[in-house]
Amino acid sequence: MKHRLMIILCTGLTIAGLWGITSLAHSLKAQAHQEKDNASPADTSVSAGDISVTDSSEITAALADIPVSSGDMPLADVSLSEGDAASAEVSVSMGDAFPSGDGTLLNGGIQAFLDNGDPTAALSPKTLAILETALTEEAQEQAGEYADLAIANVSSYVNVRSLPSTEGQIVGKIYPGAVAQVLDTAGEGEEWFQIISGNVEGYIKAEYFLYGEAAADAIDEYVTRYAVVIADRLNVRKEPDINSSRIGYIDSGERAQLLENLGEWLKVQYTENKTGYVAAEYVTLAEEFVYAKTLEEEAAELAARRALEARAAVSESQAAENTAITVTPPSGNYSTNEELRSSIVDYAMQFLGNVYIHGGKTLAGGTDCSGFTSLIYAEYGYSLSRTPGGQLSSNGRSISYSEAQPGDIICYGKNGKCTHVALYIGDGQIILSANPRKGVVIYKADYDTIIGVKNVID
Repeated sequence: MKHRLMIILCTGLTIAGLWGITSLAHSLKAQAHQEKDNASPADTSVSAGDISVTDSSEITAALADIPVSSGDMPLADVSLSEGDAASAEVSVSMGDAFPSGDGTLLNGGIQAFLDNGDPTAALSPKTLAILETALTEEAQEQAGEYADLAIANVSSYVNVRSLPSTEGQIVGKIYPGAVAQVLDTAGEGEEWFQIISGNVEGYIKAEYFLYGEAAADAIDEYVTRYAVVIADRLNVRKEPDINSSRIGYIDSGERAQLLENLGEWLKVQYTENKTGYVAAEYVTLAEEFVYAKTLEEEAAELAARRALEARAAVSESQAAENTAITVTPPSGNYSTNEELRSSIVDYAMQFLGNVYIHGGKTLAGGTDCSGFTSLIYAEYGYSLSRTPGGQLSSNGRSISYSEAQPGDIICYGKNGKCTHVALYIGDGQIILSANPRKGVVIYKADYDTIIGVKNVID
């Protein structure tokens, strides 16, 4: 048994598409709490008052996919059938279980509007609350993935504490440019952020961060670039010359922060107080964000730095350079690029439903949009930029959306700035790490403004 809600949309009178509904969100919520829904138990049919609007699509958009019961029953199957020149009908199919008390979606109809001039008077308190929730979710969606992004704006470091107070235990440290996700605010005046950054979760004063749009605008400036050694052992030299003296070495898989790209040579930060040069042909470049560090991670990094410094005393005869390159091929054998693309999509789909973490370092633990695409591709031997803007400008070749194939990267943004990326999975759909509220989801590829498509594979 299905109930059908028929809303007759006449052109004779207008409410201008429930104009101003967004600005009324907060008042709607208050009204919904103060009033009680006087709906009678569900019958075999639901009658409603008429709402007259100029554009029937506005009512359709307002009601589509909005839960109307405690069981999160959606208003599904919204369809428009053209009537005569004076009207059209919006049909909303309801599920079978229509709980008592949830049946009154409209209250008073057009007469309520004519009586007091309030377009929301035509809706029951129950519907007002539903619409307010939907509008809030839409606003969160439009805020994008960077709404809760924070970047540490400090000169040295700041302690991360277990409580929103200087009396809280120190659980880690956050350094200049470290990215964090803001989970909540706390303290008097909400002057503390509860954050998660890397493996550290705790509290820091909000004044030490760039936040929201300010952080989003600056994010590309806070990516750290590394030279990752692919040779078995690579010398770090004092000058960019094969005959320059060696100041140390880096083994396969180890890395050094990239300071300057000179073409055949790369200037790197070898130890905390010493820079040097490595041959570019024996490294790959990688990008990462800086994260807060636990006290244990900080101790491990200190031990690693001391080990690098000790290498300066090791002669080349004791630890000779070996530029043989060790390559780990992508998992699996692919006879065609189509097979590779299919494998990439299948691999990405394993993480559907995972959490979103700003600057996250792993797919399993959660990451952001560009982290999702770069980490997926890293599993197949590709090195992608760590930011949306970097993937648009530096990775793969640009193609049109009509040429997109599964595995390509879809870039979104406005005014030429890429703020979001996703993995195209075919049939007009993408998989992406959307935002902290939704995590990894599947969307239609044209859900937002596409400013570029990148083919990384061929």
